[in-house]
Amino acid sequence: MKKLVFISLIVLTCLSCKTQTNRATRVFKETDLEFQLIKNLDNDLTETSGLEYYNNLIITHNDSGDQPTLYFLDQKGTLLYSKTYKNMKAVDWEDITKDDTHLYIADTGNNRGNRKDLSIYKIALKELNNEDALVEKLHLSYPDQKSFEKGDQDHPYDAESLVAIEKDLYLFSKDWKDQTTVIYKINKNQKDQKAEKVSSYNIKGLVTGATFNGKNTVLLCGYNSSLTPFVFKVHYENGTFEFLEKQELSINGGAQVEAISYLTTKNTKEVYYFSCEATNIQLGEDEALSQSKLYELKW
Repeated sequence: MKKLVFISLIVLTCLSCKTQTNRATRVFKETDLEFQLIKNLDNDLTETSGLEYYNNLIITHNDSGDQPTLYFLDQKGTLLYSKTYKNMKAVDWEDITKDDTHLYIADTGNNRGNRKDLSIYKIALKELNNEDALVEKLHLSYPDQKSFEKGDQDHPYDAESLVAIEKDLYLFSKDWKDQTTVIYKINKNQKDQKAEKVSSYNIKGLVTGATFNGKNTVLLCGYNSSLTPFVFKVHYENGTFEFLEKQELSINGGAQVEAISYLTTKNTKEVYYFSCEATNIQLGEDEALSQSKLYELKW
């Protein structure tokens, strides 16, 4: 569930959407990083919140307000089909990740800080086309959270970013107040657990998505208080994380970047996809909804 607090940039965001649509083939370069718009996403994906790449398909989902549904796209961003699973619930889905055998869905959105039902769903990759698939549910809580009173995005117990590395899952928190991130380790097989705090970092922004390249790099995405999107390269080794380099993305007017996934490596550059959710735009008495977008990023 999202709450846009950057009202002053809404008009610019509207103009940006029109500009980016007309520049779908333009490549934007930031030092050795480059990205381009692939496509405006289908209207069923107004709140794309997680991305994963599997079997040459892009898998995504909405956050709150949707059914427990995964959407399957080709690499051009065209929606091919969707699956709604009977043995899951969708309160506030925020990210997905996979290992060699399973897909993990983070139902961990917690804007108000009052949820006691934070969960990660675990479904076998071979069962993704089975809407009746058996699903494991991992319930988690934060070790230092004492109060569950309903707040107003002024707490550190929201999280939208999940990666699977080796035998563990790692959750990156989203702190609206201090704009830091805390990394928590989660056991893939424990049904009820307290997340284990690993480390924290003053990232100066809101972390909204994460992906692992299968080797030694986690790439985070997010945006700051001015709606300037960014990616942040994090080195991983033996259970430790080193925050290396942050790059802002020049999307005119800003964008609410929500999800990212590693695809492959080509010519020494790693290839990722990231997505931005649709934005409500109010201009006088008129209201419009910009479409969600899918980008390719090379770094």
